[in-house]
Amino acid sequence: FKGSAAWNAISSADSQLYPWSEESTYIKNPPFFDGMTMEPEGIPDIQGARILGLFGDSITTDHISPAGNIDADSPAGKYLQGRGVMEAD
Repeated sequence: FKGSAAWNAISSADSQLYPWSEESTYIKNPPFFDGMTMEPEGIPDIQGARILGLFGDSITTDHISPAGNIDADSPAGKYLQGRGVMEAD
């Protein structure tokens, strides 16, 4: 991709990595990459887990993820409280 004259006129650092500014309040280096290696660690066995739901085709996270707080008096809220999940969690 060579880009247009306007695109090529944008100044940028000649670097393979983005030059993060520690003082920036707009964009930050994401901390979840700290300590990450090129070789992934092994995946540990999952133990003690239980299924949350068993769904068919054509379901997305929009169907199952709450878009806000879970009301404490709702069936989901009562279910979570019954299992010791604190409201802050």
